[in-house]
Amino acid sequence: MLNRALKRAALSLCLTSSILTSSPGWTDNSVTETSVKVIPLAPPLDQADAEISGLAWCGDKLILLPQYPERFSDDGNSYFYYLKRQQIERFLDGEDQSPLLAKPVQVNEKDLRKAVSIFDGFEGITCKGSQVWLSIEALNFLGSYQSFVVPATISFGQSAKIDIDQEKLVFLSSQSEMRNIGDEAILNSHLGSVDGVIALHEVNDKRVVKSPKARHISSADNSITEIEFPNLPFRITDASTLDEDNRFWVINYKYSGDKFSRKAEDLLTEQHGEGQSHKKFFNVERLIELELNDNKITLTDSKPIPLKMLDVEGRNWEGLVRFGNQGFLIATDKHPATILGFVPFSE
Repeated sequence: MLNRALKRAALSLCLTSSILTSSPGWTDNSVTETSVKVIPLAPPLDQADAEISGLAWCGDKLILLPQYPERFSDDGNSYFYYLKRQQIERFLDGEDQSPLLAKPVQVNEKDLRKAVSIFDGFEGITCKGSQVWLSIEALNFLGSYQSFVVPATISFGQSAKIDIDQEKLVFLSSQSEMRNIGDEAILNSHLGSVDGVIALHEVNDKRVVKSPKARHISSADNSITEIEFPNLPFRITDASTLDEDNRFWVINYKYSGDKFSRKAEDLLTEQHGEGQSHKKFFNVERLIELELNDNKITLTDSKPIPLKMLDVEGRNWEGLVRFGNQGFLIATDKHPATILGFVPFSE
């Protein structure tokens, strides 16, 4: 009798489980992921080693920042590139599906590379009017990584150019003191009545940076003011500009090959859930919203925007800008290839 009762109980449990998992109303609590629409680029930016490390709007022109802007030069000069907003709109509207051809912006670096010890590339860019700020990664002669930001002026005409003002170069010490980690994200900002830019360190994990700080650099005198910043897992690789509510978005990226990030505590996933591709692969690709208020940066109540991943390789997103009220434009460095993509606010 006991064995028969146990069998009936087991059968009942199996039937209940089958009904629950097959019911149309049953969900597995997965969050919706957003697909990235790829925007093809014409040479030379279609090559993997273009290594786009930042994006910025200068008026209606989207600046694409190569980490090593001399790489495709035939004349020994450095070049950034730009696309017109209309080119991107025509592609997204389906009017022209051909690869987008970016125009060059010649960069007058002067003696910048001598001033930053061992130059290791441009990492971030932001623009306001004719003024541009650039973030630079470098090593000192002991092999430790550090960051610099420097202002520049940009002009467009028959030929576009950027003149870097290396006399106003600002040094930023590393908060994490980790290899190949710097202040990759910069954005135009005000702090009270002081205009300038905010630099964000790439790693803000509480295991290495207990009290992370964003750093505001004054446009007037290059003075630095620290701003409280939240502990976040993984990497912060770029930021959008502030909106009218002092809110902005950042790229939050986890590389599966980064052993340090594997053990990071991810409270955002615990709170908001995980999408199907994020359950399948070990990377994390998402956008999260932050807010500047009372000299402090905090997470907003907005849910993260997880990006639908297609492959275990993952995509190292390092460029981010808003695209009007439609969504965002994002760009990768060379992993797994050079990709410019559109992320809609809703699919």
